[in-house]
Amino acid sequence: MSLPRVERAFLLPALVLVLVCLLGGAGAAAALESDTVPSFWGGLWWALSLMTNLGYVYGPPSTATATVISVVLMVTGFLLLSLLSATLAALFIRSEEKPVERLTNDLEREILARLDDISRRVESLERRLDR
Repeated sequence: MSLPRVERAFLLPALVLVLVCLLGGAGAAAALESDTVPSFWGGLWWALSLMTNLGYVYGPPSTATATVISVVLMVTGFLLLSLLSATLAALFIRSEEKPVERLTNDLEREILARLDDISRRVESLERRLDR
């Protein structure tokens, strides 16, 4: 099953946003919260836990800047999880709609074929009446 075109368009920007937020958040946490976050890798774990809405791993930030970064990471994580769940829901709905679309298309083709037949019959009758 391939992803619909609309959702595929969001994939690359979403991945770039995730990486920028993770790496930027990790660096910021390691630099600003050196008492709370032990290293860059600890900051990466801290940023990842905030983006997946798990909460603070090493405790809440002690500076206002780190608090703002935490909020940005939480909101970004929430938005990305919302995008993921909406994409999955769209895939399920799309797969359920395919049989209905096929049936509708078949009915439309049958109706058009019958209309063509009726048009030919009417034209034939008109030609006979004109004679």
